[in-house]
Amino acid sequence: MAGDSGARHLLAQNEHPYPPLPSVLTALAGAASDLNRYPDLRPERFAGLIADWQSVPAAQVVVGHGSAGVALDLFHSVVRPGDNVVHSAPCFDAYPLFCRIAGAEARAVPLGPDARHDLAAMAGQLDERTRIVVLCNPHNPTGTVYSWAELTDFLRRVPTTALVLLDEAYIDFARGWEAPDVPARIAEWPNLVVLRTLSKSHGLAALRIGYAVAEEAVAQRVRDHQVPYAVNRLQEAGLLAAVAAQEEVDRRIAEIAGERERLRAELLALGRSVPPSLTNFLWVSAPGDETPVRRELERLGVAVRFYPGQGIRIAVGEKDANDAVIEGFTRAHRAVAPPR
Repeated sequence: MAGDSGARHLLAQNEHPYPPLPSVLTALAGAASDLNRYPDLRPERFAGLIADWQSVPAAQVVVGHGSAGVALDLFHSVVRPGDNVVHSAPCFDAYPLFCRIAGAEARAVPLGPDARHDLAAMAGQLDERTRIVVLCNPHNPTGTVYSWAELTDFLRRVPTTALVLLDEAYIDFARGWEAPDVPARIAEWPNLVVLRTLSKSHGLAALRIGYAVAEEAVAQRVRDHQVPYAVNRLQEAGLLAAVAAQEEVDRRIAEIAGERERLRAELLALGRSVPPSLTNFLWVSAPGDETPVRRELERLGVAVRFYPGQGIRIAVGEKDANDAVIEGFTRAHRAVAPPR
């Protein structure tokens, strides 16, 4: 990452660029009056709120400390030392870490040339010791997507002894992406676990509100491995307020998507390779030395995420932050462009 500590524009962690909605802040202030009291031992009420919101049975919902927390609970519930987990490379940083925590062999499969999962290669890594296959759709860090038809073709190749963790952390930005609703997906594919979060689209990263929807027996198995008091009153208040403000959330998502497309167009005009993204970030292919870009962005106070020899992930910020990104790439382009 490019100098996060002193950066003015924090675009390295795919965070929502805007502060919480006023209605959410009001709800949190109201919920803070009894922080001396314990939350529910088991978050049954919280899971019920998610279930009502997503129109799924409460018994199929698992909630936890962000989507990463729920994913780790899933790893603890099904993975044993000597098992393996198949995921892409690169991917969300937490998954290789979770493999180490669970004592699993991490089978990291490089992305294809289109910056998407290489599903054929991932299928070739599956065996009787595979317990989890991780698919991020939209993908992190590239923002690319697979159609539901492509995903179901892959699901047919996954043994029923393995769970498919479909990480949809950025799904709310993927307007136009079509798939059956989550209950229908779970009914057809009982080894599918759909993972989601309010950190990204709803701008509640610090509250750590995540959930998964899975077949009832799978969901119960995960809940059996969760620590008590895992969800607190602030999370519950934030969830209720954010869901009630969905129109405002959608309006912000549209603004971010508009800035994303503007930023991508400017980077493409500089000759950069930037695949279409259906997230709140962009992936700039960067197989070579990106020292000039890193230097210029640091001078402008912009923090982004560098994947050396692979690419640069840039979260979409407010307009001035995105303008700074464009300026940094433009300066770097001029510095290395051959003289005419």
